[in-house]
Amino acid sequence: MREALPLIAAFGTALLLGWVMRRAGIIDRPNQRSNHERPTPRGGGLGILAGFFLALALLPEQSPANGAMLAGLAVCGGIAGLTGLLDDWFTLSETPKFIILAVISLALAGVAGPVLEFGVALPWLIGLAGTGLWVFTTANAVNFMDGSDGLILACLIPACLVLGLAGGGDVGPASLALAAALAGFAVWNAPLLHPRGTLFAGDAGALGASVLFAGLALRWAATGPDGTVWLAALLILPLLGDVLLTMAARARAGRRLFAPHRAHAYQLLIRTGSSHRRVAAIWAGLSLVCGALVLIGAAGPAGLKLAVFVIGVAGFTVFHRIVRQRAAAAGEDITQ
Repeated sequence: MREALPLIAAFGTALLLGWVMRRAGIIDRPNQRSNHERPTPRGGGLGILAGFFLALALLPEQSPANGAMLAGLAVCGGIAGLTGLLDDWFTLSETPKFIILAVISLALAGVAGPVLEFGVALPWLIGLAGTGLWVFTTANAVNFMDGSDGLILACLIPACLVLGLAGGGDVGPASLALAAALAGFAVWNAPLLHPRGTLFAGDAGALGASVLFAGLALRWAATGPDGTVWLAALLILPLLGDVLLTMAARARAGRRLFAPHRAHAYQLLIRTGSSHRRVAAIWAGLSLVCGALVLIGAAGPAGLKLAVFVIGVAGFTVFHRIVRQRAAAAGEDITQ
């Protein structure tokens, strides 16, 4: 029971604060890029963060080094969440958001441990910069993909559960706590009991949760056996893959890479008639497949870890291409 207390606390706190935020009056109003038609409460990400922070306080005593790492992770996630909340309220300009997230990414890379082995040994500064770039990319990818009910939950909850199983004592309990907090928010956001979610995470949730997950996955990559870095990326492939492949397709079509658009695979599915529930179920299935590949790779040598990563990337690329081809055949502009 004692081991389950942090998970219960994380779930219950996220659930309760989700109920509060539904009545707080912070509203997401639809625009030309939205996948929802009615004004919907947002800010549910505060529950995710609060649930995770409470669970951290209730976890069994950590070693000094791991306790310091988790404290640094919490600070980075909290600052990211606060930045997102301010953006939800006041719509910050892109420049300060970029700078804040870049600083958070580099700080988290230093706290969790930069990846210094990537087939060859990397100089510390290059490892720090590359690791920070990975955190920055992950946070933005999750934020970009947070446009359909339950979608980021369908990816992050399985990823956290697998990380909880494979990550060991350094990150396992904290990863399970993050999964529990996400599940508490899912009661309001996932299209399970209703066709549509009744609460959005907002940027506070998307940025905060993604930074927390990125830090935990990074810690595993930095301290795990050779090749673990491939598995850390594979955990979140269904989110990263859609963003990066969509950007590549837009670049080939001569589109501005960072202009607003509705060309992600999940958006194309919705535009061609798939429900939010179906889209979330598809991404949950993709995440479970990636999770299974991660567990297979974690049990073998570095070569197997790279192999399962390549298999995952190849499979998702085929899926992404099929979605885009079907959308184009249905008359959709698949680059805009």
